[in-house]
Amino acid sequence: MYNLKHSKMVWPVKAPFMIAYRDALTGALDLQPYVDLQWKIKIYGISFCGMVFKLTHEPGADWYNAKSYSDKSNGTMPTTAELDFAYANKEGFNEIINFLKEHRVTADLWQSGWYWCNEENGDKATVVDMDCGKAELIEKRIKNGYTRLVSRKIAQKPINVGYPLAYLHDGRFETSYTLYLSRLNELWGIQLSKGYFRLTEEPQKMLWADGMALAEKLTTDKIKYSLPRKEAFEEVVKYRDAVNDCLIKLEAYGVHTDLWLDKSLGYLTSSENGEYFATYLHEIIPKTTPCTCRLYAKNKGGMIVI
Repeated sequence: MYNLKHSKMVWPVKAPFMIAYRDALTGALDLQPYVDLQWKIKIYGISFCGMVFKLTHEPGADWYNAKSYSDKSNGTMPTTAELDFAYANKEGFNEIINFLKEHRVTADLWQSGWYWCNEENGDKATVVDMDCGKAELIEKRIKNGYTRLVSRKIAQKPINVGYPLAYLHDGRFETSYTLYLSRLNELWGIQLSKGYFRLTEEPQKMLWADGMALAEKLTTDKIKYSLPRKEAFEEVVKYRDAVNDCLIKLEAYGVHTDLWLDKSLGYLTSSENGEYFATYLHEIIPKTTPCTCRLYAKNKGGMIVI
């Protein structure tokens, strides 16, 4: 996961894993395909194959004590099948655990040894050995087994990435804080200030005249495309880390974005003076200098909120 594109605080995790964040009041778990270090206190566990394993082990105990463990997120002793899935995904799980531990999140790796299952047969119960994945029956009174709770208390919540999103639908932009996975092909930008910045930059640096021509070519009777005025970058400058966190969350859901990485913000703007244009930081750049182009747009007739 360390090679994945990330912002300062948000790191996507590789499929099939997701991070489970716990609601402090209800214990319900909200699954996201990224680690958000700003909310690390809420991280409960790691989800894969429809189950959420807790970040930490319970105290070592015999089967009877292990069976009694539970928590606010309805965590219970796992089944043999669930521990089989855990064994198959142990390497990826431990990679995420190591990342969390490096960022001061309390978390435990899967240990070498056997883990209690909730399945029993008389005075014996099933365990799964995390060294080899083998299941066997052992005496319930043996005290050196590991216990790791699993929960399925999943909340069905709208996906919010922190900024309003612009969907291009029927020739107009529709604005919503909700990320609709069924509409990813319509997602164009995020709202900053009074308009929308595109999620991506143009593939190559462009001359000022070419950027203006591109915006004019895209403009319709419903949408005005433009190079942004230098004032439009104010929110990007002031909240750049938060904007990048939003973009990385979109990346985690499979949306291609370009982060705002250039602190000087030497982007093309529509703020011109003769043969020059002005950047947000009042740099005066000749129009004949190729610069990064990131388009800006507004609906003609006002914003449509969904």
